[in-house]
Amino acid sequence: MTKKSAPVKTNFELDPDPHTAANMVTPRLDEISSSMCMAKWLWTSVHLTNGTTNSCYLPPVHKMDPEAVKLNPKALHNTKEKKEQRAMMLKGEQPEGCSYCWNIEKMDKTFISDRHYRSSEPWAQAGWDDVVAGGADVDIEPTYMEVNFNHACNLACSYCSPHLSSKWAEDIEAEGPYPTKVPHNSIDYFKQIGQYPIPNREANPYVDGFWKWWPELYPKLKNFRMTGGEPLMDKNTFKVLDYVIDNGREDLELAVTTNASVPDKLWDKFVDKVSFISEYKKCKRFRCFVSVDGWGDQAEYMRHGLDFDKMMNNVNNYLTRVDEGLVTFIVTFNMLSLPSIQRLLKGILELQRIHNVSKTRREADGTLTVYGHHKVFIDTPMLRYPEWQSLQLVPESHWHYADDALDFMKANIDKHRKSRWIGFKPHQIERFGRSIEFMKQGFDSQEKLEDAQENFVRFFDAHDVRRKTDIVKTFPEFAGLYKEWKAKYDV
Repeated sequence: MTKKSAPVKTNFELDPDPHTAANMVTPRLDEISSSMCMAKWLWTSVHLTNGTTNSCYLPPVHKMDPEAVKLNPKALHNTKEKKEQRAMMLKGEQPEGCSYCWNIEKMDKTFISDRHYRSSEPWAQAGWDDVVAGGADVDIEPTYMEVNFNHACNLACSYCSPHLSSKWAEDIEAEGPYPTKVPHNSIDYFKQIGQYPIPNREANPYVDGFWKWWPELYPKLKNFRMTGGEPLMDKNTFKVLDYVIDNGREDLELAVTTNASVPDKLWDKFVDKVSFISEYKKCKRFRCFVSVDGWGDQAEYMRHGLDFDKMMNNVNNYLTRVDEGLVTFIVTFNMLSLPSIQRLLKGILELQRIHNVSKTRREADGTLTVYGHHKVFIDTPMLRYPEWQSLQLVPESHWHYADDALDFMKANIDKHRKSRWIGFKPHQIERFGRSIEFMKQGFDSQEKLEDAQENFVRFFDAHDVRRKTDIVKTFPEFAGLYKEWKAKYDV
């Protein structure tokens, strides 16, 4: 007689749904104040390349005091401006720089903004008591940190600027700023406002301050992410990876944002180190954020210098070689993303089918537990500046690209599939939908709309000449609009 195998029970071990978590944390935030956000205390984005900082990536950056940093490296995060904004939040007031969230909440009272999402994440929960106890003026240690060490980059993305990309700087130094009506690409402008990078050959008090602070900061971090520029082109990125190899932490989430289109030697060096970190459990989780805004030649147009096929091959290489390595595609959702966004979504599902896995394990009672592992994700933060490339510029005649893509995501939601490990998560779909709402609101004045239309033509006319590209050929979906605006503004 054949012995019966143990029954299989299904136990979907997913990360907590971010939307649910955000709803759960809202009353806790309200107990403190109606405008409370943990990110103002516990999240820091530090731009060591030019000495600026902000709390999360939504408020505008502000300068750090180099003398204060020399005396106390904690001043990289605990700036006078942040402390003033913390005090406002404790009083229930809304700092102007956080308008993105206030505007989301004003659109609909049921909408969940980023302050709810951020405050519900594990890194925020870990430091909650310290925030409540410390008040507004304490020099608190962040639990979530993003750092860019310099602006070295091998790409010149259409919406980027010379203060964020060395490739952009080369363009502007050779040809001058683009003929838009606002100084988006002017090196002189960024120097005037104090945001132009410190040259690599010069001493940088902010980088020095970071490494002075690092041994004290590192044990308290829950999330650490390196951005750019292109971080794989900076030696400090590999210095951090080596530090983690030598000083592993099982509760640290480590991440790098990359274009995944760097020279093979750099990519192999990066994947080798991350593979070691993952295999020997030197951190809790490693995530590779890959920046791409569309598919194929349209993606290459938006991110000038990108080799799309090489990027996708490198992503496959990383997912294959890094045990339990994660990839999140970061789509800076802009007007030019629309025509190919659904193709990108399909490509992400294809990667999930290859790399997401379902596993089983034998429990103590003899039953089998089926569980899964999502390795490939998407995030779609919407571009807000420059306005002439934002979703707000898209006319109603072209909204269907976004609507069709949203329908595709809903049709492929992971909880509706036989395999929970393939598909889009509800919060990803909601974020995409919020971007569509933003698009359909448009500009709040005809003047802003017309300025954006004119700047769009002015910018991409020069773009095509300088970079030997052709927007009409690459984006036939927008050819009619482009020609219409070009004639309208006599550009």
